[in-house]
Amino acid sequence: MQRFMILSRGKLFLFSGLLIWATSLGAQGYRIEVEIQGVSNDTLILGEYFTTRMVTKDTIILDREGRGVFEGKEALSGGLYLMYMDPGHYFDFLLGDDQDILIRADKNNLPASISFSGSEDNRVFLEYKKFLQNKREELQLVQSSLSANSTAADTLAAVDRQKEINSEMEAYMDVIGAEHRGLFVTVFVGATREPFPPQSMLTGEGRHDDSVRFFYYRNHYFDLFDPFDVRLLHTPLYEGKIKNYISRAVPQHPDSLIVAVDYLLQGTRGNEELYRYMLITLFNHFAESKFIGMDGVYFHIAEYYYIPDATWSSPEFRNTLKENLAKNKPTLIGQTAPNLIMRQVPEEHFGMADQDTAIKNDPHIGQDFLIHDVKAKFTILYFWEADCGHCQESTPVLHQIYSRLHEKGVEVISVHVINSVEGKVKWVDFVNENQLFGWINCWSPYSNDFRNIYNLQSYPQLFVLDQEKKIIAKRVTPEQAEGIINNLLNIESKNNS
Repeated sequence: MQRFMILSRGKLFLFSGLLIWATSLGAQGYRIEVEIQGVSNDTLILGEYFTTRMVTKDTIILDREGRGVFEGKEALSGGLYLMYMDPGHYFDFLLGDDQDILIRADKNNLPASISFSGSEDNRVFLEYKKFLQNKREELQLVQSSLSANSTAADTLAAVDRQKEINSEMEAYMDVIGAEHRGLFVTVFVGATREPFPPQSMLTGEGRHDDSVRFFYYRNHYFDLFDPFDVRLLHTPLYEGKIKNYISRAVPQHPDSLIVAVDYLLQGTRGNEELYRYMLITLFNHFAESKFIGMDGVYFHIAEYYYIPDATWSSPEFRNTLKENLAKNKPTLIGQTAPNLIMRQVPEEHFGMADQDTAIKNDPHIGQDFLIHDVKAKFTILYFWEADCGHCQESTPVLHQIYSRLHEKGVEVISVHVINSVEGKVKWVDFVNENQLFGWINCWSPYSNDFRNIYNLQSYPQLFVLDQEKKIIAKRVTPEQAEGIINNLLNIESKNNS
């Protein structure tokens, strides 16, 4: 069973200057003859959708009888087109393989007067739109029949009728799909629908199981929507369907999203227009994402697609992107955290330094260690500085969290990033004032290389590492780190029980 999604169009916008990379359907050209009553010697615009935007494709001046012809030597891209007279008078139609058509209409009786000759796509499309309009009106009548005085039985009857109307719509679209397989209208109508599991899967124990709905939705998302059909790019449906797939049908984990991204980008490579759109859309989507780990998807797209293929982008931007990739790649989620040599300062030193200025100023105290040598189920690698306002708030909070997590096998490597004598003094004072003991207090007195290795641009910076020192989260708050670790520990406990 499929749920339907009614196509709606808000305000009409014409973007005559937008660059479109046209895809020819062949060399037969196009000829769209129009006869529009109520129009004389006026301009008529043929508009083409490019996702949700409208682009002027061709313009003619109608004669005194309202007649004219749009024609060209190369076929137009299939898709949803629009015949535009003025803001109050326009209508849309489908353009598939049949591009030698006659359209008749009366400007003062739109859309009822529209008819097509030579286009089976639009004959079916008109019937489809009239059917949907009738069903919308039925739904509105059912809804309006309910009032404040309606009984529970009235409400139940209205709900049942709404379900019946919905089923009638679905059945109608099933008929279109079965009887008109070779037409673009079938592709278009199918793309308006959303996958919904059949009733047989929603009975018994599974009827309230969201996972049944999710897995069906994910596995059947492309049953009736072909993301590689360039004609759908020229409809208002395409962009929403792609973004919906990425946001709702794919688990929001970098590994799953990378698989989905590769599927979409590899599948569109055969069409320059579609590939360019897909690459720009996915690249921008993950560039703007605020979710943890999405930079891994962003840089995956950058490395394997954008940098080598986006020849339309400026060399300066691609070079900058390449540099950012090199800086960020070592610390992407899933990578093994770069190993560092740090110097751990023993707790007794902080106490002695509090009483002796010479000891406090001594940068040579401590013992070097490798962070990979720290044995723990999870490790929080925390970079901070005593002068940083956010660090002054965050660091004591992290220490409280450490006291709760330590007995669960969690260690904290607390790295103070300022390696000057003045920095050490402020560090020692802050540790003593806030009693930040128990975890590993360390710094790098002789080198700042760790800042480049971990691409540290601001502080504090927190990385969560697993037992093998792979990065499982980064740039999260102490509270988020605690939640992530506790969630993973709970999963592990359930799996072992």
